[in-house]
Amino acid sequence: MTLRIMKIRLIISFLAILLIQLPAEAKKRHHKRHHTLYGNFVPIKVSTEGEVWGLDVSHHQSTIDWNKLSENEPHFVFLKATEGATNRDIKYSENYGRARDNNIPVGSYHFFTYKSSGKEQAQNFLSTVKYSKGDLPPVLDLEFSRRMPPAYMVRNELLDFIQTISLKLTCFPIVYCSNRFFNLYLKECLPEKCKLWIVDYKAKPNVNWTFWQTSNKHTLPGIKGYVDLNLFNGSTSNFNELLN
Repeated sequence: MTLRIMKIRLIISFLAILLIQLPAEAKKRHHKRHHTLYGNFVPIKVSTEGEVWGLDVSHHQSTIDWNKLSENEPHFVFLKATEGATNRDIKYSENYGRARDNNIPVGSYHFFTYKSSGKEQAQNFLSTVKYSKGDLPPVLDLEFSRRMPPAYMVRNELLDFIQTISLKLTCFPIVYCSNRFFNLYLKECLPEKCKLWIVDYKAKPNVNWTFWQTSNKHTLPGIKGYVDLNLFNGSTSNFNELLN
């Protein structure tokens, strides 16, 4: 065997070893990132400066260990404040204070029902909500009920809620809904200043979204059971522009 042939065979063997090892190393790096931040959720890259992510919680998460949760450094958290014309989340004040103490930007949301007027529900929200310097805009949570009123009635009450909130707080609420709800009730009437928070556990939203709820089965230290995971569509500097 000539020296030239031996050199060629050594080079081929070396390249073959590299091709086998590189995919394994890449898979190992991805596996580590996948489990440290997102649990069982496989994230889709939406920001050039890295994902800005956060949670939304209510009394359903029971007592949260905010000190332990803050160690994971969520960029924001949305808290349920009210529902309908009279209900108030029993954990709202506690969660609001603890999130602020841990320097986590807070947004407060209202769960809309179809048993009372938009103005009545807005008054319940305004009498409960805390809106301080450094907070995110308030949120209107819109979901389907078993028996939905006619579409024109839904739109009228939602717009009454939005108008009442925007006049009092001098900012327009973020609107949380599914793609289907948006297309049925909001596409033709939602004010342009209302940013969208879309829930979709299967695919990236196909509308102009600001927040995206990607999973309702996320887990983090400090919270018992599952919690919703949300991504912000932009950079950290873009996010900071939303704060009060």
